[in-house]
Amino acid sequence: MNYVTVIYLLNLLVYGVYFFGKSGSEVDISPVNYIISMIMSLLLILGGYFNAKKNKTYRSVLWMFFVNILFFTMSGLFDQFGNNFNLFSTVGNDSFIFTLALIVYNGYLFPLIVMLDKSGFALVLPVLLSFILPSLGYWIGKIIVSKNSDSPEEN
Repeated sequence: MNYVTVIYLLNLLVYGVYFFGKSGSEVDISPVNYIISMIMSLLLILGGYFNAKKNKTYRSVLWMFFVNILFFTMSGLFDQFGNNFNLFSTVGNDSFIFTLALIVYNGYLFPLIVMLDKSGFALVLPVLLSFILPSLGYWIGKIIVSKNSDSPEEN
């Protein structure tokens, strides 16, 4: 089982419940939103840690990063060539479908994305954190697992 993938699927569920249960404006961010974001970020680190503890390869924590790269690239391509791809873009050359997929896929970052709206960094942040958070957990897990296996066992 890939724990990082499970955490991302849980993230989609949490984001769906949050989005459909939200009342008021979408830019109204409460402290609960930040707490959920921090918990989901910590769970991603924990997922990377569990992948390392189960002796999975480093590549196992990067699958979500590769999906985010795909969404980010497609968002950029359709934004650049939006007029030629009318099905996937809106009138203003915005790549609506892929940008929305990138944001929903990384719903745990919703408060930060709202804060960074109109900066361009709002789309780069999910890609960076989908690499950093699981990798951080994975390398922490690898260090702890290697220390535990190097220590002599007492009989």
